[in-house]
Amino acid sequence: MEDNERHLYDRFDSLITRHGGLIDRLCMRHAFGDVNRCAELRQDCYISLWHYLPGLRIGANAFHETAWVVWHCRSVFSHLRYRRRTHRFLPLDDNMADTLSEPDNSHLHDTLDSLATLLTPHEREAFYLMAEGYSAEDLAIELGIKHRSAVLLRHRIIEKLRHHFTK
Repeated sequence: MEDNERHLYDRFDSLITRHGGLIDRLCMRHAFGDVNRCAELRQDCYISLWHYLPGLRIGANAFHETAWVVWHCRSVFSHLRYRRRTHRFLPLDDNMADTLSEPDNSHLHDTLDSLATLLTPHEREAFYLMAEGYSAEDLAIELGIKHRSAVLLRHRIIEKLRHHFTK
């Protein structure tokens, strides 16, 4: 093992030794007391700290080092929260795309039609494009609207359908 690599390992180990309790408290707070979730968050924080450790100034004072650790842990929590909030759209595979093109033989097409009755004509057009696997960028191009408008339209459609079916 090289001397630089050994120095990085020692630096990480001493950082975790000094701030392990703080990281545990931050993770437990964001895990709402769930021990297993806390362990996962702690691991994600350690990975982030290891990844960005070369960016921490050598010889930083205790306050700066603590702020750096808190910043990166909060960044991990923020990224995880954002990924959980976003909708994951997957394009239809070839078999499903074929059934959409044949509405007479497709139960899926009937289901999509019944869902689309709740939407306005503009939303309905976007809904069918979403069902075909169009991304927000593709929706924007196809409908002739801005990217942000396509993202909001997609969100509005999902929320409208979700609200209707969770009553």
